[in-house]
Amino acid sequence: TTSCLVSASQISAMLFLPLQKSICQRCVGTQLTNHLWLSIGNIRQFTTHHHLQNVRKSVSKHVKADSGSFGQKAKEATRTTYYTTVVVLGVGVTGLMMYAIFKELLSSFSPQTVYSAAVEKCISHPRVIDFLGDSVKSYGEESRRGRRQHISHLSYEMEGTKGLRLKFYLKGHRRTATANVDARETSSGWEFRYLFVQLDSYPYEVIVIEDNRGTVFDSSQSPGLPDLTDSQ
Repeated sequence: TTSCLVSASQISAMLFLPLQKSICQRCVGTQLTNHLWLSIGNIRQFTTHHHLQNVRKSVSKHVKADSGSFGQKAKEATRTTYYTTVVVLGVGVTGLMMYAIFKELLSSFSPQTVYSAAVEKCISHPRVIDFLGDSVKSYGEESRRGRRQHISHLSYEMEGTKGLRLKFYLKGHRRTATANVDARETSSGWEFRYLFVQLDSYPYEVIVIEDNRGTVFDSSQSPGLPDLTDSQ
């Protein structure tokens, strides 16, 4: 009986041993498979995380680049607007100045026009040349900087007619003189009402170059206006 039992246990061991080995192999295979899938999942998770980080960095760089580009464009636009405004203002001021200058020069009745005509009459008058000498020059009031370009003048209106009074100076190689002018508008332009030159030193001669008072403009001398006899 004992031999029979031993034989039976041996037989059972021999029968179940391959089965146990098969089961162990299946467990090992299952563990390997699970470990492999776990590794693959970790690799996928790492790859996804790394990809998300790269995407975030790329988006951040793109946003920063766009922000910098927008700020730079805004600065350039502001700078361009500022320069354009300065240029437009400069052109406008220059245009106004040029308009005023040309209006003064081209006007038929202006201080500069009357002054130029009066100077031409004075420096070509024989008595002026005789008293002052050759190379007679004209100049205006002397400024603080020593310039003599300003011509003293006064605009007025009498009986609906516009008039101008000017005073300037003449200088030759002998002596100096003061010129006084009164001009008025007429239907055909303008005319000298009077133009005379008075010497600044002895003899205090008054040289009448043109006197139209009482003829062209009025029959008698208007009160309040300078008289040649008062200047002597």
